[in-house]
Amino acid sequence: MGKIESIREYEKEKRMMKIGFYNREREKKEIMSILNTEPTLITFIYGPINSGKTELITDLIKNLPESHKVFYINLRGRFISNYDEFIKVLFDVEHEARYGRIKEFLKPIVDVLPESYHGIPIPKDIFLKLFKEKEIEDAFVYIETVLRAFYKSERPPLLVIDELQVIGDLKVDDLLAYKLFNFFVRLTKELHLAHVFVMTSDSIFIERVYSEAMLEGRSDYVLIDDFEEVMRN
Repeated sequence: MGKIESIREYEKEKRMMKIGFYNREREKKEIMSILNTEPTLITFIYGPINSGKTELITDLIKNLPESHKVFYINLRGRFISNYDEFIKVLFDVEHEARYGRIKEFLKPIVDVLPESYHGIPIPKDIFLKLFKEKEIEDAFVYIETVLRAFYKSERPPLLVIDELQVIGDLKVDDLLAYKLFNFFVRLTKELHLAHVFVMTSDSIFIERVYSEAMLEGRSDYVLIDDFEEVMRN
């Protein structure tokens, strides 16, 4: 195939991808209907590899009302083999000089930070303490405190974790995934504090956490099908 033919093929694929993305109105409405209700369930956004899940959720986040506070954590391409690596990805470390210690940090958080984040914002000293002591429950308490600060300010938080299956076999005492999903259940079904979206292309991972983390009645599912299937329908 010559250079011109390669370019034409590339442009053709781009057009097909755009058609597939613009035909996502059903999925976007389904996700927005979830966001417009009180958090009660963990939402799995799933579908085949390269079906456009990340592009869809990124576009949706950009167009959310400014009142929403989004925490988007993308584990794609990250090799996470232990607690330290997971914590580094989970949090967005901020220097103490900017936000001060935890009590001072939580007071102005809802006004001074941007509309979306690539991790949970945290002062550097608090992060180092969590990193050193390796207590995942303390990390969860911190995250809950930050989300509660937004919730009380009438800025509903949304936690999105993309490609979560990469931690499927990671152990911190017990399997980290099951501790994490129990925490998600607390945020959604128990406290109604934040919407939690888990994005994955691994259906086996979903089946595992559904049964072993006891997610019956605690989770919902949004299918993002591949482009060819969308165009056929």
